[in-house]
Amino acid sequence: MDRFALLTGAVGLFLLFIAVSLFIYALIQTVRRKMKIKIFLASVVVSIILFAFSLSSIYLSLFLQTFSRYTHEEKIGKIYAERIDKRMKIYFYNEKNKKEYHFNLSGDQWMIEGCLLRWSLWLRWLGAGSYYRITRFRGRWEIPKENITTEYVIQPEGRVWRFLLKYGKYIPLVDAAYGIGVFQYPSKDTFYLYINETGFILRIH
Repeated sequence: MDRFALLTGAVGLFLLFIAVSLFIYALIQTVRRKMKIKIFLASVVVSIILFAFSLSSIYLSLFLQTFSRYTHEEKIGKIYAERIDKRMKIYFYNEKNKKEYHFNLSGDQWMIEGCLLRWSLWLRWLGAGSYYRITRFRGRWEIPKENITTEYVIQPEGRVWRFLLKYGKYIPLVDAAYGIGVFQYPSKDTFYLYINETGFILRIH
């Protein structure tokens, strides 16, 4: 959870505790006739003010946490692809395992593919990030041809991911599990690969 959102929520809960405690104390003291009505009414007003501030802080915390989760992005790699003759030379650096990959692909475009596991709404709100795996690169043709499509495997899907893709919808606390992919043309630019709550993002810095 975002630190500021957590701090705001903690302040809201603290103010709520004080407001409720003050109201209960004033009520008990009034019933026991140890507190005058005027002081009781003043205590109630202070409790209401504290209660309003506490709800505002809690609401702000919820909003900040939701906004943070739905705008969160993580840089997971960078890609450089250039065309040499009729092939594409690809360089990929994986931020997660700190490995470099060099390989060639055929096609007009290159594509990176992977798998994504999204947790349920409540787990995501509590800070559980999406679980992903980069699986392979693939060459693409602008217009379907009878040419051979090439691919390079970064990491196989494996039994766990095949199980999640097939049966993830039946697993409690899992919102969805599916394949993801983005594609681009080879160029002189370096593309930076990001992951968010729904899939891959390619950007040029």
